[in-house]
Amino acid sequence: MRKDFKGFIILVVLLLCSVVANAQSDESYGWEQAPRYRGFIGEGLVIGTGDYSQNRNYIYTSHGMELSPGFFLGAGVEATYWWGLEEWNFPVFVDTRVEFHKSMRKNFSPYIAAKVGYSLGNIDGLYITPQVGCHFYFGHSKVGISTALGYSYQGYRSDFGGIIGSSYNFGGVEFSVGVDI
Repeated sequence: MRKDFKGFIILVVLLLCSVVANAQSDESYGWEQAPRYRGFIGEGLVIGTGDYSQNRNYIYTSHGMELSPGFFLGAGVEATYWWGLEEWNFPVFVDTRVEFHKSMRKNFSPYIAAKVGYSLGNIDGLYITPQVGCHFYFGHSKVGISTALGYSYQGYRSDFGGIIGSSYNFGGVEFSVGVDI
């Protein structure tokens, strides 16, 4: 009887070990779950390089769906303060992001992104921001930190100074940092 009990205990331990080992090998990262809601909030700095080299800071938020692992589509808004002009504008945009973590299966993920929309406020016009960046996830969760480098194109159409309908590029090199959920 004692020999049977030891055999039974060994069998139970082996079964539990195989279940635990199988569960660990099938663990998924949070970013692998799609479709799901995804939101971003962050801030950035733009060093002006366009027709008028105007530096600015901004905060942004973007919300949408992770349609498949690695592809995000959403919409957002940004509040931008222009240092030299002491003006505000508010770009409203469609936000897309493609991350390459699935092929690497890591917590680190390079990505490309683009925000396309229109800016409202004192400096209004076409708004386009292509970016490349890195995303760092915390363990297997859906929460992470993004850093990006890009170019922020801010178009502006003017009807002052005797030149009617003149267009300007208030673009610049952009650095941003954000948190996503």
